[in-house]
Order: sequence, then C-alpha cells, then structure tokens
Amino acid sequence: MKILVTGAGGFLGRYVVRCLLARGHSVRALVRPASPAPNWGSRVDVRCGDLRSEVDLPSLFDGIDGVMHLASATSGNEDTQFASSVVATERLLDAMTRSSVKRLIHISSLVVYDWSKAAGYMDENTPLLADPSGMGAYTIAKVWQERLVQDVAKKAALELTIARPGFIWGRNHVNIAAMGRRLGRSFLMFGPLTRLPLTHVYNCADCLVAMLENRNSIGRIYNIVDSDDVRVWRYVREYARRTHQSGALIPLPYRAGYWTARLASRISRTLFGAKGKLPSILTPTRFESQFKPLRYRTELLSETLGWTPPKPLDQCLNDSYSTEREDEDVAQPVSLT
Repeated sequence: MKILVTGAGGFLGRYVVRCLLARGHSVRALVRPASPAPNWGSRVDVRCGDLRSEVDLPSLFDGIDGVMHLASATSGNEDTQFASSVVATERLLDAMTRSSVKRLIHISSLVVYDWSKAAGYMDENTPLLADPSGMGAYTIAKVWQERLVQDVAKKAALELTIARPGFIWGRNHVNIAAMGRRLGRSFLMFGPLTRLPLTHVYNCADCLVAMLENRNSIGRIYNIVDSDDVRVWRYVREYARRTHQSGALIPLPYRAGYWTARLASRISRTLFGAKGKLPSILTPTRFESQFKPLRYRTELLSETLGWTPPKPLDQCLNDSYSTEREDEDVAQPVSLT
C-alpha cells in the first residue's frame, strides 16, 4: 500500500515511516517546512507544507491507499495548538472526502479521557472529557480534533481507526510529565508506585502500522500502552542513573499532592476568580491526568489485532539512552505551495 503520513517529520512520525518501509509499504510523507526529513530513500515521496496554509491538498491523495494522521502541535498557546491540530485536520479531511481514499488512522491521546471518572482502571470505555476547557491547550485541541474526525468519518463513511497512545517516550524524549517535578537538585515523585501508561516510540509505531494492515481495526478505538508494569519509581531511577543526575529522589503520596492542588485551586479562585492561573501541577484535573494511580487494560489490542509490543522494556531503555548516532541524513522535500 501507499500511505500518506502527516506529521512525518515529528518524533513519532519518523518511526512510523521507518516501520511502514520495513513492512514493505511505500510512503508519501508530509513534513512542515521547518522539519527537514531524514533520507528515507526512493520509497518515500517527501512533500513540504503546512496543513493550516493554502497548499495543494488534493494532490496529496493521488495514488494513496490510506492516511496515517499524526499532525498536531504539542506546544504554543491555545490559538496555535488549536489551529495546528483542529483547523489543519479540518482542511485535511475536506480534501480527503473529495478523494477516493477511505482508510484513516487518526492518532489521538489518552488526554481525551476524563481521568476523574476513571475508577481503578482505564480502558477504551472510560468516559471522555465533556468540558476540556480547564485542561490546557494540548488537551483542548486533541479533544476537539478527535470529535471532528469522528463526525466527518461518520458522514463520509471513512474507514476510521482511532489510536490513543499513552506517554510516548524514546531517544531524546525520556523526560515525561508523569515522572514528577524537579525541586532544585531533588526530584519529587507523586505516587512512586503509580503505574505509567508508557508506550515506547518504536512499539507505538509498530502498533499503528498493525492497525493499518488489519481490517479488524476499522471502526474501533484503541489505547496504546505497552504494559502497566512500569512504576514511577523505576522509571525515574533509570532516568537518574542513565543521565547521571545527582540529587535525592523524594517519594510523595499521590493524595497529598492532589489535595495540595485542590487547596491551591480554591485559594486562586478566592483571590483572583476566573482570571487566576496556576501551573498544571496545581490544577486538580491536570494533576490527575499526570499522576492518578490506575491500571491500564490493553486486552483489546491483543484480542482483535494479535498485537503485543515487539520490544521489551529493557531493550527500550537501552535504545532510548544509547549514545550511538542515528541517521541524520536529510532528503530535500518538494514544496506543495
């Protein structure tokens, strides 16, 4: 198959392209002008453009069998992230529905869930956020992006699969929010025995391609978590050891952190009303989404796709902290403007 990959120049996108090539597919990779693409070889048709701007979107779908939609923003203010995720997706889907392409894998995130309503475990049936307004720009954008994709897919009869990965980690991306926070030279861990919903970038890419190749995934939603056996304590300890970080690792009870956030939020509302702004760690709903102790069920992936993570944790750790140089050759993209 020939697959269009949006966001191909990003952290996950590069691994998805490599995985598609390794499985015998050809790829049309859409990268932003500021994100030079690796030299993937002749099987990759590299296009340069921004989905938010006036580019020739219809030509992207010529000869394409399926779309892997990864493009979104992970930084910037609310307007920037909303435009990069929602507006860009709206334009992409408009062009897609005018083409003959029906197969779509959309990459969402676990942030779309209402973590306060997850009782003991999280799976694909956990309630979604009804009102993401207090959850930060990234969550707001991902919630609306997913709603848009589902609405258009239903109206246009697209063959949609939605993937919601947990914390994606790997080389140069080992510092994740759920680890805790630095305080001087020390590291605070909220709930050191909390299980982390991790998916290594290699395993995540492999899972996404498995969804694309298996028609049993059409019409389904999947959470991608390698396993929930990794605890905060182990992950942070590996991080400190492998990056030669000094300082104490300080475990704190999850409830102590959560109720501190509740108190800070109440004080902020009393003093400043709706104009009060708090960091994510002092916003109760956002604190829950980073540190709440849950189990993560992954049976749906194995039962419907027969998928299990190809790389075990120890190998993922070694790959992520390896000092060996990766291929940094760059292919020159063709402009879509």
